[in-house]
This record gives sequence, structure tokens and C-alpha cells, in this order.
Amino acid sequence: MKKTLVITAAIVVAVAVGATAALFALAADAGSHQTCGKVNPAEIRAAADPNFGKKLETLARCGY
Repeated sequence: MKKTLVITAAIVVAVAVGATAALFALAADAGSHQTCGKVNPAEIRAAADPNFGKKLETLARCGY
């Protein structure tokens, strides 16, 4: 009975450590994609423009 309890506790601890490590790894990866506050407000407003999709298509075709 004690052996089963020890194995169960070890598995719970291993899962908790693995989940914590995964959380830190994902947080570090997400942090590497931040813009560090260098966002131009005009660029944010441009994405809300109804013609923004057409502008992106034009830029993609022109290679800019």
C-alpha cells in the first residue's frame, strides 16, 4: 500500500514539475515576440481599415 502511494506521489510531482517547466518555456517564447512598445498607432489604425486586405495583397505582389 505504501509503495503505491509513493509511486503516485512521485508521478504527481513529476507532472507538476513538467507543467511548470513547459509554462516557463512557453512564457519565454511568447516574450520573445513582443514589440517592446515600439508600435506606431497609425499602423494599428490601418489594420482596422476596410481596405487593409487589398493593401496587403498589393504589397505582397509588389514585394515590398
